This record gives sequence, structure tokens and C-alpha cells, in this order.
Amino acid sequence: MKHGHGKRALRITGMVLGGIAIAVAFALVFGLAVQYLWNYIVPDLFGLKAITYWQAFALVILAKIFFGSFGSHAGNHHGGGGPWRRWGRACGGPDISREHLRHYEAFWRDEGRKAFDEYVKRVTTEGDK
Repeated sequence: MKHGHGKRALRITGMVLGGIAIAVAFALVFGLAVQYLWNYIVPDLFGLKAITYWQAFALVILAKIFFGSFGSHAGNHHGGGGPWRRWGRACGGPDISREHLRHYEAFWRDEGRKAFDEYVKRVTTEGDK
């Protein structure tokens, strides 16, 4: 193994371990925050018991199961399409499919700059009249 590869492998291992440490720290802090908020609000409002850290952590997982799926991405809801599809609906336009978007990108790359420049020239010329 070359010396550079060993440094790279060590760096990647360090990044992975660091990422795991950050994730664990975040989970601990998030669980403590849920426990604190629950124990501060819920017993007085609803007369329920205070909860432990692990009960708070389990509540977070239960809420995630009920209200959202693990590993979901915003673009995968309601048939996919991502932000372009939602943007098309929000602007009152048709849904923009990936196929349509692919053609749009190719058009813009091949013909769009010239067509846009002609449009700007036409609009500015009409505005001067």
C-alpha cells in the first residue's frame, strides 16, 4: 500500500468515527431536550407522569414512524418529481416531469441562450418605442 493511500484511509476512518460521534451526541442531546420539554409541560397540562430519557427517545422514534418514514426525501412524496414538479404546480403550470425537464435542459443548452438574447432584444426594442 502506498503511503498516500494509508493517510487517505486513516482520514476516512477518522471522518466516519467523527460522524458517528456527532450523531450519538446529537441523539443524546435531542433525547434530553424531548425529555425536558415533556416533563416541563405535559404533567401539569394533562396530568400524565414524567418520563425517562429512554421513554423520550422511544417517543421520538414512535412519532417518526407515525408521521414520517425513515429515509424519505422531499422529492419522493406524491409521485416524485422533486422540487421542479412542485414548482410547476405552485406556479399554476402543468406538472413538470423528469422527461420534460430533461428536454428543457437540452433546449436551453442548445438553443436557449440565442432565443433568450433575441427575446431580450425584442422586448427592449419594443419598450423604446
